[in-house]
Amino acid sequence: MAVVGPDRCHIVSFKSFLGNNFEITDLDKLKHMLGVLVTRDCLKHLIYLNQTAYIQRTIACFGLENSTLVSIPFIVKHDLTLSQLPTTEAEKCAYKDYSSNLHYLSLVGSLLFVIQTRPDIQFAVGLVTQFSNNPGIAHLEAAKHILCYLKSTTNYNLVLEKREEGKFNLVRWSNSN
Repeated sequence: MAVVGPDRCHIVSFKSFLGNNFEITDLDKLKHMLGVLVTRDCLKHLIYLNQTAYIQRTIACFGLENSTLVSIPFIVKHDLTLSQLPTTEAEKCAYKDYSSNLHYLSLVGSLLFVIQTRPDIQFAVGLVTQFSNNPGIAHLEAAKHILCYLKSTTNYNLVLEKREEGKFNLVRWSNSN
């Protein structure tokens, strides 16, 4: 369990309460949580969330270690539509041959897990997810393209910054449409 609070005093108090009522092990500062690497810059009040290890395992799992690096998560030419769904037996066999037993749902599920620290792929992943029931070759290509993008940007972090109450500052944004 990860414990967070407004200040150290609240956190210590809560941990003490838990320790008095349950058997717990305090692992000190959070370093990993659900496959996410958590690092801090205490001087700047920043928290970095990173999934490099998970992304690298996913790339290996789907056999894309030697794939070409790409600079954007989605290519407009993919223009995914329902007309690209395999409808005939021949189209379904062509997809099966092309996919080489690569499971589309597993790939999409892996991409969905990465979204938590990589909002830059959210639009593209949302799009390929729509075709999970009956993907075609174009849909698989688009999903693999997203993974190739992640391969070229594995060092990206989601950065959380402490703000003064009531202040909002848009630091970065992404329009992937």
